[in-house]
Amino acid sequence: MIISTIDTDDYWSCLIRRGMLHSETEAIEHWTLAPGQELRLGTHGVHEALLLLSGTATFSGETLAAGSLLLAPALQLATLTATTTTQVLSIRTYPGHVTRVLPARIPELPEAERAI
Repeated sequence: MIISTIDTDDYWSCLIRRGMLHSETEAIEHWTLAPGQELRLGTHGVHEALLLLSGTATFSGETLAAGSLLLAPALQLATLTATTTTQVLSIRTYPGHVTRVLPARIPELPEAERAI
């Protein structure tokens, strides 16, 4: 598993990448979009949940503000466009047809925690 911190000198930071994380999660990423910058959705074959942390953006003609949550299904092409400097947290998960063929991931818990 890769865990990192936000790189303030870059517009994109991958915070967590699939590995020891649940098999369904592909990545958790942080984006800082400049006004007019676009984030294209649906191009990676994964479901995406986007949480606007700050700023404003448009999506399908709607204006989204900080605190808005956008759910984008896999392979449905769409674009989020920042209207101000906008920070976004994205969570990408694999669709069911992918996760059904992945090996089961069962976390190993210490014996003391199993009884809880």
